[in-house]
Amino acid sequence: MLEHKYDKYYTYDELTEALNTLANLYPNYASISSIGKSYEDRDVWCITVTDFSTGEAEHKPAIYIDGNTHAGEVTGSIAALYTADYLLSNKDKSDVRELLQTTTFYIIPRVNPDGAEFYLTTPNMLRSSVRVWPDEELLDYPGLHRSDIDGNGYILQMRLRDDKRGPWKISKLDSRLMEPRKLDETKGEFYHILPEGLIKDFEGEPFKLNPVPWQLDLNRNYPSEWKPEIKGGGDYPTSESEIKNVVDFIISHKNIGALEALHTSGGILFRSPYTYPESEFNKYDLKLLKTIGARGEELTGYPDVPSTGGIFAATIVDWAYEHQGIPGFTPELWDLYGRAGVKIDWHEARSLTAEERVLRDLKVLEWNDRELSGTGFIDWKEFDHPQLGKVEIGGYNPKYFRQNPPHKLLEQECHKMMTFLLAHAKALPRVMFEDVKVNKVSENIYEIDVFVANHGFLATYLTDKGKNKGIIAKDKIKVVKGQAEIISGKEEFEVGYLEGYFSAQEQYGEYNPIGYNDGCKRVKYLVKGKKGDKITFVISSEKGGKQVKEVQL
Repeated sequence: MLEHKYDKYYTYDELTEALNTLANLYPNYASISSIGKSYEDRDVWCITVTDFSTGEAEHKPAIYIDGNTHAGEVTGSIAALYTADYLLSNKDKSDVRELLQTTTFYIIPRVNPDGAEFYLTTPNMLRSSVRVWPDEELLDYPGLHRSDIDGNGYILQMRLRDDKRGPWKISKLDSRLMEPRKLDETKGEFYHILPEGLIKDFEGEPFKLNPVPWQLDLNRNYPSEWKPEIKGGGDYPTSESEIKNVVDFIISHKNIGALEALHTSGGILFRSPYTYPESEFNKYDLKLLKTIGARGEELTGYPDVPSTGGIFAATIVDWAYEHQGIPGFTPELWDLYGRAGVKIDWHEARSLTAEERVLRDLKVLEWNDRELSGTGFIDWKEFDHPQLGKVEIGGYNPKYFRQNPPHKLLEQECHKMMTFLLAHAKALPRVMFEDVKVNKVSENIYEIDVFVANHGFLATYLTDKGKNKGIIAKDKIKVVKGQAEIISGKEEFEVGYLEGYFSAQEQYGEYNPIGYNDGCKRVKYLVKGKKGDKITFVISSEKGGKQVKEVQL
């Protein structure tokens, strides 16, 4: 592994150096390229990882992995880097060696380098791009603008005492917690909770709380089900250079058959459907995604959860499936509540009561005190606000506790996610020449029996969506003219799609598995030539790879 331990979040320069170090250490297994520029003209790096001695990267089935689409979700970029590092550092272990011989990994650790850099090097929190949107004037609006006024490096919360109108009170269970004031409480110490910051054009109350000026959501800028009213969706689909980079890359790399977009937080594996209910989703594809998701849950402990709901339109996974037929997931890394022993049922939409929220947060604080020596919460401290007078500033560490794991837990998060990414890569379709037989028919006439098969879990059409839309090319056998002459059989023969073994797990009744004979194909040729002559066959599958077989008469 890299000499850097995975106990820090890398700036752009540090990430660039780490990627180049890997490429330099393992030139036969890794290469670096830029997929395009960001809004602020930074290169968006892709590291391609495969065993180049066993074939070109684009001739092998591939998994696409990215991270850090959202500015503050920096765990994803480190998990992506960790995955590349793990593969390269363990290239001589049998399971990794075989995977690299047959598979390509396209890993883009940081889709959004500008936003991540702003997040990592300033106290600011932002959703995605540093481009001010939808209105440049947001920077100059009167009202409370978030800022780190006490200089501790974070934008926290301010609690302002107001015994008349304050809606919050300090919890008796733990003085760090705030809980709602009850409807019949008229006496006591009550507070307003405000974001830390200063008020522009302050003239006393009332004043408004301004939103952050960076309201773009890059993961709502993809072409699938994009609408102008989508929150943060941008001016039009792929209006943002970071998203156009990704779309162009995936479209131009036809061998991509699996997709993982790493986000935070929550500890779940988001998957399709995104904009309509599961009852309307293709039944074959639903079972396929649930099967992959179930394996992911076994490896990570994170449940498989459908992302159904209009707010999740125009995302990368939705676009990849609906437009490209590629099955994918959005892992939301870092389960803070799970770490604290709080179980969340993601399939139940019930909102927590105020009392339940306090008890949940109390468990989080107890875990924080026990496991992190209390560093996840920054204690309330008095501060003389130049406009509001005496306030207290404090709250959870917003960046490396709430949104991302504390530094000492980062490597654990990366490692368990890596195990799922490798498992998903192993599910890709893989076409092979399983057997090629040469039989002499008569003098200088030979029959060649070519038997090809898909050894992968996924079919070479990936999903029913991919097959039905006709967007994935069918598999072909080609004959490269050699010394022998073909006298019967096509030089280019379309064998159709080859099922994966997942298809054979779908059964009619008890004894008639689907796909038993559909994952393979036999093609026969008659050729004319003399003993010792050679002829070459090529099986080409857009998603299942390319194999070459030279035959001698």
